[in-house]
Parts: sequence; C-alpha cells; structure tokens
Amino acid sequence: MQVKKFEARSMKEALEMVKAQLGPDAIILSARDNKKSYGLMGQGSVEITAAVSEETLQKKKFAESRLRNEDREKLVQSPAKVQKQIIDKMVTKYIQENQKSELQQKPVTQQRYIDIDDPAEVGLPSNSELAGERIKTAAQAAWNAMQTVQVKDSAEISVLKNEIESLKQVIAGFQKVPQTMSASHPGAEYGLTYDVSHMFQKLTESGIAPEIAADLLTQAQESMPAIKLKNKALVDGWIAKKILDTTQVVSGHEAAKYHFFAGPSGSGKTSSLVKYASHLMIKDNKKIALLTLDTWKVGATDQLKIYAQILNVPFAVVRNKQEFDRLKQALADYDHILIDCPGFSLKNLEEISFLRSVIPSGDKMSAVHLVLSCLAKDSDLSEIGKRYKVIQFTDLIFTSIDESIQHGNIYNFMRRHDVPLHSFGIGSRVPEDLESSTKERMLDLIFKITKMKKEQTA
Repeated sequence: MQVKKFEARSMKEALEMVKAQLGPDAIILSARDNKKSYGLMGQGSVEITAAVSEETLQKKKFAESRLRNEDREKLVQSPAKVQKQIIDKMVTKYIQENQKSELQQKPVTQQRYIDIDDPAEVGLPSNSELAGERIKTAAQAAWNAMQTVQVKDSAEISVLKNEIESLKQVIAGFQKVPQTMSASHPGAEYGLTYDVSHMFQKLTESGIAPEIAADLLTQAQESMPAIKLKNKALVDGWIAKKILDTTQVVSGHEAAKYHFFAGPSGSGKTSSLVKYASHLMIKDNKKIALLTLDTWKVGATDQLKIYAQILNVPFAVVRNKQEFDRLKQALADYDHILIDCPGFSLKNLEEISFLRSVIPSGDKMSAVHLVLSCLAKDSDLSEIGKRYKVIQFTDLIFTSIDESIQHGNIYNFMRRHDVPLHSFGIGSRVPEDLESSTKERMLDLIFKITKMKKEQTA
C-alpha cells in the first residue's frame, strides 16, 4: 500500500496531484486546511493524505509506459472515470494477448498407447481360443439387440402415428376458424383491449411502468361504457383525471421546523436545500439556519458553508446526535433548520444506524425530504426507495426535471411508496429553479401538454 501526502493551494489542485501520481483509484484518507502559510506568498493551503494499492499503482505505471508523451499527458489530464477505463482496458488487452500467445506456443501432448501383454506370457488361453469365444458372444449379443430394437421401433412408430393423427385433427379444426387474427396490440398481455392500446403505449413511452399503466387502463375499461372506449379523446380525458386524482402533493410546506434532505450521492440534495432555504428567506421572510451531517464526502462541508455565508445565515457541522441536540437548543428561536444528509447508499449498518440516530421518526416538527434525480432508471429508483424506507421519508423532491425527456418514473415512485411530492428541481439557478409540486404539473410532465402548445404556436 502506497500512502502519500499532498499539499496545494486549493482542494482542486490537491486532488489533481493525487490523480496524477497515484491514479484514479486512489483513496482519500484525510483532508484538512492548513492555517500555516504555503509558498512564498504566505497563502493558506490544503493537505490531503491519499493511498493506493501496489497492484493498482503498477497498472497505472504500465499503462503510462505504453503511451507516447503527448498521449500520456492527455491521460493524466482526463477525468478520473475516463482514466480508469483506459488503464483497465490496456491491462486487460495485454493479459488477453499474452494468454493467446501462450496457447499458440504450447506443444500438443503426446499420449502413449497402453501396452497389451501376450496372453501366453501370463498363462491365459491362446488367442485363437479367445477369438472363437468372443465371436460367439458377440453374435448372440447382436441378435438380442436387433430383437430389442425391432420391438422398440414398433412401439415408437405406433406412438408417432397417433400424434400425427391428433395434429391433423387440430389443423383441420383451425382451418374452419376465420383467419382474422393479427399481431398482439400494446397491453394485450395485461388483458387490455385494442381500444385502449394507444393510451397504454403513450403512458409507457412517458416512463410510466407497464404494470401501473395497465392498472389505470383496466380501471378505465371497467368504468367506461364500451362505446366510449372507442373514442380516444374520452379515454385520454378519463386517464388524465385519474392521474390528477391519484397524484399526492405536500400541503403546508412550511409546517415543519426541521427539514432533512436525504438521498443517494449526486441526486441534488445540497442544491435543493439551498434553493429551498432561499425561498424561505426571500419569499416568506423566515429566519433559518443550515446544518450538515455530511463529514464523509470531501469538500461537502465547505460547499454548504459558502452557501451559508452568501445567505448570511448560521452554519454548523453535526457529527452525532448529542451535537444535534445541543444545536437544537441554541437555534430554538429560528423558524426553520435545514439539514444536509450524507449521500449514503445505505448498504451497511453503519450508515443506517447513523441516519436513524439523528433523524427523528414520527416527529411532527420534522420533515424528511427524499431527493432523487429524474434521470435515474425506474428500477434504480425502486431499489433506493426500499433502502431509504428505514428513515421514514415524508415526501419527495425530484431534480433534473429539465434534463429528462421521461417523467413517468416520478409518478411510479409516488404510487409505489404512497408518499406525496414536495417540489421539483428544474434547473441550476438559485432560488428560481425550484418549484412547488402540483397535480397539474405532474399531469403536464406525463402528457407534455405545455410542450405540445408551444409546438402548435411555433
């Protein structure tokens, strides 16, 4: 294991040094700000301690040794993810070529025949006597086998004849039926009729799960007269109303005092927290404070601290429940406390225990916002929802609405977990690009009504 310290003027420069010397798989062991001066100008510095295994480091050096100088520079400057892919690809290719070469050079194994002793040497009957007995035995065995095969063939032929006759009867009956059947329409496997197949296809193309789309349309088939099902506009209207009726949204966003923003890494928790904090301050003139529980991710604390300085509000780092309880007392006269949680995957007990120890369950003064990206796959969102059930999230915030072309996964998640929608992240601007969720907005995202109107007026 190689362990090294790196010092630079900024976190970005220090991380670039780690990537250049230890490679993209290096593990950050610690990071801290140095108050002592750095360099001739007396500026502050950032110190990072990083480590990497010998094997990983050798792979990096091997890949660099196979590249030209200009290509080596491009590799070092490329993002960590791209750099890792290139190194792995080069090492894998080298191993495969060596294995192929070894197989081609390996000589064919020569296996010698088994020696057969002369019968006379070991006191056995002569070869001529043995041959006679063997011929008699072989002849008898051949005759017995022929009789068995004849009986077996006769039985199998009889069975085959019966099966052929049965098939002839089936084909004859099938020919009497009018041949008007066509290929199955969308939704046929769920028992949906052709009249509603257009809506099934429309819903699934918008990202709604097939089983949920089928459930909505099954209810439509049971509720609407058959004659109305043939009218596409009436079917569209019935489904639109059903989506409005089944969409849940949060009412009274400002009721809770403590707002926890939880979710997987990269989902937009910190951005959503800052946007919501700005909304509470500017629009509602509320007195707020910002806290962070994220001491795992490098730079996460600094990021929220900068936002707190911009908003001119109190900021603190919380490492355990005891610290959080003390801060509650110190911030008792504040209207809202917004807490940024770590981007955990919740695959181990340590992460689960930490969140459950700090986030209260069933507290009317607390709201737990599960922040998810609309760009995530529906199957991934379902798995995240199962894991985060342990913290009993109260509502949903979906981000990257503007970057996705399918928004049905929002409706899927809301239906499966029976929790309301809190708000939508529609861009990167603060605080403009956070909008409160409404039933009409959810319907618009699925049916793309606003987009259709813009295209018609263009």
